[in-house]
Amino acid sequence: MAGVFALGLTGPAWGFNQPPTNLSATTFLDGGAPPGLYYINYSIFFNGRKAVDHNGDVIGGGAKVDALTQLHQLYYLADVELLGGRLGFDVLLPLVAVTAQGALFDTIPVTANTAGVGDFLAGPALQWDKGSLLGRPVFQRVESDLSMPTGKYDKKRAANPGNNLWTLDSYYSFVWLFTEKWETSARLWYAFHTENRETKVRPGQRLHFNFAVSRELLPKLRLGAAGYFLRQVADDKLAGARQADSRERVLGLGPGLVYSGGGLTAMLSHPVEFLGQNRFVGSRTTLQLIHRF
Repeated sequence: MAGVFALGLTGPAWGFNQPPTNLSATTFLDGGAPPGLYYINYSIFFNGRKAVDHNGDVIGGGAKVDALTQLHQLYYLADVELLGGRLGFDVLLPLVAVTAQGALFDTIPVTANTAGVGDFLAGPALQWDKGSLLGRPVFQRVESDLSMPTGKYDKKRAANPGNNLWTLDSYYSFVWLFTEKWETSARLWYAFHTENRETKVRPGQRLHFNFAVSRELLPKLRLGAAGYFLRQVADDKLAGARQADSRERVLGLGPGLVYSGGGLTAMLSHPVEFLGQNRFVGSRTTLQLIHRF
């Protein structure tokens, strides 16, 4: 899944090159949907109130960024079995608006005010609905998504809706209904990126996961906590050369709730970020709306 925006920098030991991704856009009850066609809308607001370096220290220059993303997703789960699961397919298109100000290291301006279409994403999925753990239902899914360089991009801009590179992002997810009222969900991804031919930067491979737990308070209402962790596991490359101290990291954690009724499911979460390295750190508010046709 595409995320918020791309911040492109080229220079030694700078980082900030990871393409956006699903950081707590998907949270609670992440699986077990019956066959059918689904439209999913995500409204994501990211407030990056500070930039941090590879040690987690605030970078001079007062750089800040705000990004508003509208993600439009269609997901089709067929009533066709393959390898014991059901075959699905996913397409997603983001619309992104970014405002940035200030500078990094007191010298590199990141001023931006841009909006446009982000990178198109598509991929197949397999979902298994018949699992159990300790006698309680478990729903599982695997998916592999390809993000394509179709979004608005200008190498002269500090921030862009598009990334100008390809990303293969594959994940395993599960939801475990471990009591009648409690559930826990998680997704675990691994991503590979190609080189941005305009900047000659190739972001390093990354591992990240979302996690959530919730409890039913009323028949249509759940309350819980959701979060994510991202860790870049390989250095960025500039013109083929590895860039030391360029790996990114962030942890997010916050409250969330779920409301289901009238053919619509709404999920709201607000993680606050900690332990950042080589990226903007702040908070991320997501409203997810799910409709089954």
